[in-house]
Amino acid sequence: MASKLLNLVALSSLAIMACTFGAQPANALSHAHINHNINRHLAHTPIAKKKRDTKRCKARPSTSSAAPSTTPQTSSVKPQAAVASSKAPAPATTTKAAPPATTTQASSGGNSGSSGTGAAGNSKFGQRGSKVCNAWGNGNDPSLAQFKTEHVVGLYDWGVDKPANADKLGYDFWPMLWGSGGDKISAFESAVKPGLGTIILGFNEPNEQGQSNMDPSTAASLWKQHIEPKRDMGYKLCSPAMSSRPNGHQWMKDFMAACDGCHVDYQCVHWYDIGIDTLKSYLNQYHEELGLPILLTEFADQNFNGGSQATSGEIFDFMSSALEFFDNTDWILAACAFGVMHDLQGVNPLNLLQKSDGSPTDLGWKVINNSY
Repeated sequence: MASKLLNLVALSSLAIMACTFGAQPANALSHAHINHNINRHLAHTPIAKKKRDTKRCKARPSTSSAAPSTTPQTSSVKPQAAVASSKAPAPATTTKAAPPATTTQASSGGNSGSSGTGAAGNSKFGQRGSKVCNAWGNGNDPSLAQFKTEHVVGLYDWGVDKPANADKLGYDFWPMLWGSGGDKISAFESAVKPGLGTIILGFNEPNEQGQSNMDPSTAASLWKQHIEPKRDMGYKLCSPAMSSRPNGHQWMKDFMAACDGCHVDYQCVHWYDIGIDTLKSYLNQYHEELGLPILLTEFADQNFNGGSQATSGEIFDFMSSALEFFDNTDWILAACAFGVMHDLQGVNPLNLLQKSDGSPTDLGWKVINNSY
């Protein structure tokens, strides 16, 4: 009996010790798991920032749901120092439309460019038969000369690096502030002087995470600091360029409301889809919403929605119809087919405008000669 009693006492002691020195509560494990996830998120941040600094547009679906936008700011923003980071602010959740901002609207035809030196102030800009522009991706390559005809007026390169022979060839150069990164802003402010070009192009697809990726109020603040002052140098100003994703419509409405007191002379848009009727509907909707003349600074007969791509014959027929539509629509001032370069970066190669030797493809010849 005594031995059994001793055994019970020993077991009780062991139970007490287990309760005293046992495992930590479950919530300690939960905290460790949360910290691990935070570290993984931070490790991926530099990769995301590098992707947003990509100069060219990347493939994207044109029928995705709209991305969130922020509540527009209505107070004026005075010029400040350049933003040093390209990190985009976290998007807010409101998508309520705001009333349009007051803008200075450009004429739908005639000489809507600004004056300056070199090729600036070309009187053909926006005129019927002279609405072709080149989205150029080859730096100072001399093949640029092979893409200048009487029908081609504008030239841009997604930045501020005007090709050395652009003025001599008779191009109007259109510098762009691509995004919010400190390097982009610094290069823009250093390069843009009176006479560099005629039109400032706004941010490249800020409604896309893989492009300049910013909310409308941030874009409006940067516009006021860095783009609006260029009017005093004689430049006209073109809005941020929306991708063909549907969220661009709400993004532009919110931007115009946030950019109170800004002057937006033209609206820049991009379009990638299939068929001339789709393009016409897309451009008409933007024009009806904002009432601004349009610069279509990227477009191609390209399917990013999972269906089949257009054939070569369909692309040629599309381009004929598109060129005719542009010429006969007074509120479309310029259209740049994508793109004069050797690599279309995910776009159907049947849309190529330039051969490997630098000369125009048959489609490129059609575009630069406004042949329809």
